[in-house]
Amino acid sequence: MGEFAERAQPDGVHERWIQHRSRAPDEAHPGYDESWVWEQCGGCVRWIPLSGPLGSDWGVCSNKDSPFDRHAMFEHDGCPFFEEDPAGWRTPERM
Repeated sequence: MGEFAERAQPDGVHERWIQHRSRAPDEAHPGYDESWVWEQCGGCVRWIPLSGPLGSDWGVCSNKDSPFDRHAMFEHDGCPFFEEDPAGWRTPERM
């Protein structure tokens, strides 16, 4: 891991966040809608990827209507307020 990556993740941020995320729809829930597979944060026009090493997996929701507005979100999380980005999956390089 490079020096920048070590400074950006001094205490295992990615691993800690991934263990505690609970924003992805639960496939076991009776109301689970399989369309969610295509409606994940990384493909939403309102998801802003973080810069640096975390940006390949993590971003911030900027949808004022979503309960996750202002929250760090894993790229595979989702919510009912998904808005597809016509340009495709969002990455730090494509911002």
